[in-house]
Amino acid sequence: MKTICLLFAFLLWPGAMLAQAGAQAPDSSANNPDLVAEVKALREALQQTQKQVAAQQHEIETLKTQSKAGSPSSAGNRLSPTEGETSTPDSASSPLLPAYTHAVASIQQQPTQQNRETGKSEESPLGSIKLGDAVLTLGGFVDFENIFRTTNTQSNIATSFGAIPYNNTAQGRVTELRTTAQFSRLNVKVTDRFHGNDITGYIEGDFGGNDAPGVYQSVNPHTNRLRLYFVTMKRGKWEFLAGQTWSWITPNRTGLGPLPSDLAITYNEDQNLGVGVPYTRAAEFRVAYHPNEHWAMGVGIENSNQYIGGYVALPAHFTAIGTQFDNGANPGAANLMPDILSKVAYDQEFSGRHFHAEVTGLFTGAQGSVMPVGSTSFQTHKTFGGGGQIAANYELRPKLLLLGNTFWSDGGAHYLVATGPQLVVRPNPAGTDVGLSMVHAGAGSAGIEWIASEKEAFAAYFGADYFGRNFFPDTTNTTQPGTMIGYGGPGSPNTNNRAIQQVTFDWLQTFWKNPKYGALQSYVQYSYLTRAPWFVAPGAPKNAHLSMVYFGFRYVLPSTSGTLLRVPYPN
Repeated sequence: MKTICLLFAFLLWPGAMLAQAGAQAPDSSANNPDLVAEVKALREALQQTQKQVAAQQHEIETLKTQSKAGSPSSAGNRLSPTEGETSTPDSASSPLLPAYTHAVASIQQQPTQQNRETGKSEESPLGSIKLGDAVLTLGGFVDFENIFRTTNTQSNIATSFGAIPYNNTAQGRVTELRTTAQFSRLNVKVTDRFHGNDITGYIEGDFGGNDAPGVYQSVNPHTNRLRLYFVTMKRGKWEFLAGQTWSWITPNRTGLGPLPSDLAITYNEDQNLGVGVPYTRAAEFRVAYHPNEHWAMGVGIENSNQYIGGYVALPAHFTAIGTQFDNGANPGAANLMPDILSKVAYDQEFSGRHFHAEVTGLFTGAQGSVMPVGSTSFQTHKTFGGGGQIAANYELRPKLLLLGNTFWSDGGAHYLVATGPQLVVRPNPAGTDVGLSMVHAGAGSAGIEWIASEKEAFAAYFGADYFGRNFFPDTTNTTQPGTMIGYGGPGSPNTNNRAIQQVTFDWLQTFWKNPKYGALQSYVQYSYLTRAPWFVAPGAPKNAHLSMVYFGFRYVLPSTSGTLLRVPYPN
């Protein structure tokens, strides 16, 4: 570089000497001021060029040293003199500096893979594999879980909220303990861009499937099951989804996206989330439109379920109609139509605090067929219902979130974890035919979540489910006239739930986290639940009570551990 400086000086010096000589000539007195100014400008330009060349040489030597030391990442994290607070010559005075700054920025980036078609460098997410232009990312966690309950619910990692035993039963007088790894989860996400469309494929599974009756007798061969499996396509402001995913009746934290980190599904470890949070994971097709960064709206269809469980007392003459509904052991219910859902979501930042609100609508239907008394042909009966949900959350301060939702419906029990029926079968006054009648179902929850630090988070929630009573005399029962049937009537069993309530406290602790090696967490969930029936027999308990504790450890895979700062449970 010294040679270059001398070369510049050599080229400029004769001109400067010639200008000085010309300035002393008597006949050049008129041009003398101009020549002096030009010489002065040339000198200043030479000095400025020398300073810039020296600064550039210093930076190049620094980068060479870092490259030889094998630390490109440290170079990427350190600002160059042109980017940081170090004083440098004014870059506006030289056309060389912008190009040089761009070159330094390119050198400082972490190693990337190059796209053969575009020639551009592309970074892959940690834990990902390049498949041509597509990126495949593996995620999930390995879980070691301990569950203690003060009554024997005969549940595993998913609590049967609607079947908490009363203390006048044997199951209500003994405790239960489970130690299991079946909550462990694996997922695969594939992203690509095709003809201007952003494509995402996602599959997620755990080991909470339909276990064999003797699953705990020897080797605990828990069944792998499908949780999520869908593809989304985004093009401009439009988004399309097909596959199995979370229902739009499930409240979101932001927008109306399908990924678990988009949803307000609590910090709870319980696989059934919590009382008061309606949800399902079902086969769906939906279309969403995003007019701007604040609003999103859409409509879709999803798999329905004509559910009566073991809750409904059927007309004595038409008990066979029960096989047309999901009675808890019939996956082949005679569903009339898919459920239709619509959703509108709004997101806004107020002084750096996020606010989210949403409204969801539901339309559902059911059908059943019987042969009326005195007829030789079957008569099909249909009924329709619907409902809606309002949900919102707001950051009271950074990392402190207040959230809540409320849900009300005629026939929406399908979304309340099978704690009540969708409908009842009602006989006509003559007892010769039947009709279908939806059951009111509602739910609500409120909670507060606090990410106290990068390693610690706390939450508290209260939730409740409610089912309306729908009963009438059985006009088809000739042996016991006046017997009440349906749901929640006089003399109904204590399985006919009126209300279920739950209070929950969560504590999540991250021991360490590394972008290359993942994270190690512990969690504690304590819940207290009550269940109240519509009818209480003389001398019977008015409520069922349960306390339970979830405690365990989990190792979170590297790609999934990146979500823990936003939502401190793995997604």
